[in-house]
Amino acid sequence: MRIRVGSKGARARVATVVGATLLLAMACSREQPPGPADADGQPLQITRNFTTTESDSGVVRYVLRARVARFYADDVTRLETLEVDFFDEGRKTSVLRSKEGFRDADGRLRARGDVVVTAVEGGVLQTDELYWDRERGKIRTDGPFKITEKGDVLTGIGLTTTPNLDLIEIDRDVSGTTREKPQTGAR
Repeated sequence: MRIRVGSKGARARVATVVGATLLLAMACSREQPPGPADADGQPLQITRNFTTTESDSGVVRYVLRARVARFYADDVTRLETLEVDFFDEGRKTSVLRSKEGFRDADGRLRARGDVVVTAVEGGVLQTDELYWDRERGKIRTDGPFKITEKGDVLTGIGLTTTPNLDLIEIDRDVSGTTREKPQTGAR
């Protein structure tokens, strides 16, 4: 796992946290995905056990499932009990689960409420809200997060990462703990 810690300043820091090297990443503007659909408006359609696939040039990027999908006139779909399988080059890399989500006609996605991303390789990301940055092929949260992998814990505020959690860019307040590795051969 590679981790980058960013700030709006120009100074760089290098440290080791959770067995990874931290590098500076400059903050950049991010396209915001859809927000909540009009809560007072009536949906045009309600679908139970909804499934859709987001692809680019025939390559699947994610498969989204929701217990209930409500479609609104402003092209925002409100999703309940959301599950998203992310793919890279045909391989499933992670699964996102959350209480609810929102998707627009362009395939932009926001997940909210007990969001958990579990990478196939073992890392687990927890946050309250995140969104899919489809241009960069990454997921993003502006709030607090926690990543756990093999007993190591990394926390901070603001995160951009690949869905398989292998390249992580952290905005600020990064903190980490690692498990002590047992010493072998010492007497």
